[in-house]
Order: sequence, then C-alpha cells, then structure tokens
Amino acid sequence: MYDIDTAAPVMVTGATGYVAGWILKALVEAGVTVHAPVRDPSNEEKIKHLIAMADRSAGAIRFFEADLLDQGSYGDAMAGCRILLHTASPFTTSVSDPQRELVDPALLGTRNVLAEADRTPSVRRIVLTSSCAAIYGDNIDVAKAPGGVLTEEVWNTSSSLAHQPYSYSKTLAEREAWRIAGAQA
Repeated sequence: MYDIDTAAPVMVTGATGYVAGWILKALVEAGVTVHAPVRDPSNEEKIKHLIAMADRSAGAIRFFEADLLDQGSYGDAMAGCRILLHTASPFTTSVSDPQRELVDPALLGTRNVLAEADRTPSVRRIVLTSSCAAIYGDNIDVAKAPGGVLTEEVWNTSSSLAHQPYSYSKTLAEREAWRIAGAQA
C-alpha cells in the first residue's frame, strides 16, 4: 500500500462494486476516511457490507448520494479529498440497451467525475481503474498487437455497441480519460 495521508479523505467511486470493495478495505484498514458516493445511501442492503467493514477498521466510510449521469453530483463527496479513485462503471453482459446501460454511465460518468475533480482544488491525484477489455475484445486485437503482445499502446478495436458492448464502454471511457488528461497538460 502506498503511503496515504490519513488526515485527508479519499474518494472512491463505485463503492459497492467488487474492485472498489477491496480498495475500500485496504484504505479503512490503513485508517483512512473514505468518501463513498453511491446512488442511494439509504439502501442499507447495498452498503451494509461496507458499514461492517468500516466498523472493524481504524478508518471510516462516509456515504454520499451521487450518480454517474448527474453532472455535479460528486461535488459534496469530493470536497476535501486529495485522492480520487474512479472505479465506477456498470459491469454486466446482459443488457437490452447497451448505449443507455453501459456506454452512457461509463463515458459520461468518467467525464462528470473528472470534471468535478478539475473543479475541486483539494484533489491532487486521480487513479482510474480500467480493464483489459479496453485493450482487447476478440483475438483479432491480440493478433494485430505489435509482436502479439498487449501493452498500454494497444486499444480494443473489435468491440462495438452490437458486439461486446461492455468492452466497448470500457474502451470509450478510458480513451476519454486520456483525452481529458491530455487537454490539461
């Protein structure tokens, strides 16, 4: 675990997700206060495992209401945080409307969270979790990779709204994050 200043809260999007759960566990065990934006903080069934985790740890979790599709909804949760870990993105392969259920939350969510971070002076570091889905969808992506090796230079070109839309959503969201980061340089 990296040295983290426990005096400042850390915000983790997607707090009820699998990856975020492990991140939250490490943070609260290290004594960090985690700001956890969720769609409905009153839904105790969705957050009870996180509450129990915090109760057994030196740190704490504060829940905030936020939605990936609502611009500005992360402001309260992000206030005072020096580190932002953006893990939120729908993960499912069974959807009826991949644009609405996968792409919009992943892509617009990344835009909204990073825009809020840009407006929040306390944020000093952003970590965005991605997926191998952003670099390959089908074997053709591996075959096209230089030397058949997947690296950070390789992007998924085989996924689309109609074929592997989850992988497509992850590719679009990560490309957008890099675009935003490049515009800040």
